Amino acid sequence: MTNEASVRIYYLPQSFPCGPESACCGPVGQSPEELAGYVTALKTAIAGVEPQLIDASAKLNLGRDLPAIKLLNAFGASASPIFMVGSEVVSMGPPAMAEVAGLVAAKLASVQHEEAARR
Repeated sequence: MTNEASVRIYYLPQSFPCGPESACCGPVGQSPEELAGYVTALKTAIAGVEPQLIDASAKLNLGRDLPAIKLLNAFGASASPIFMVGSEVVSMGPPAMAEVAGLVAAKLASVQHEEAARR
């Protein structure tokens, strides 16, 4: 899969800003189980796709990750997870995975069609 057709999921590791037992707010970010579910849903819906998980709380690559950085700067933790195909954002925020999988599949097909046309 070319870089233009790579599928990336930017996430924030789940944390409890007010403490795990606090009543004022719930957890922020995604749990390992949620992330595994996203990856499984995409792999099940789209043959051959290998989504890359990227921890958005770690140092990001400005060239590759700029759209995700901009969304995180503008919307904070509520932007995550961010699903991208190549350099294009497909979805941000809590996903409806059936819809996200369809959008990712359509974008991948579009990228592959464009690559074939360039040959």
